[in-house]
Amino acid sequence: MASWPNLAEVRKLLRLQPDATEDAVIQTALAAAVDYGTRRVGFTITTNPDGSLTYVPVYPPDTTILPDAAHEAALIHAARLYRRRDSIDGTIGFGDMGAIRVGRTDADVEALYAACSRLVFG
Repeated sequence: MASWPNLAEVRKLLRLQPDATEDAVIQTALAAAVDYGTRRVGFTITTNPDGSLTYVPVYPPDTTILPDAAHEAALIHAARLYRRRDSIDGTIGFGDMGAIRVGRTDADVEALYAACSRLVFG
């Protein structure tokens, strides 16, 4: 079991040294990845006395019981979001080799989240 990734872990995966400007960008990407992960791994729904519903994350941002697969998914997702800023229009150029399109989702991230998410039939 783990917790959501932190800035140092994402920076290490990206092989970057501490830098105040870059750390701010990485932190934004990390916050988005954790937010997505929190929603992706599920909620419990409780009915309040007045009949309204409250959605409580199964693994909130401050959890320490996160499955390792979700930790790795958020780590990769944060690094991908950080690197995505180099391809604002969804393409990356490789000089003489041309440009390639960047996919919307990462299959590895989705597979890792699927391993620890609830299966929903609907």
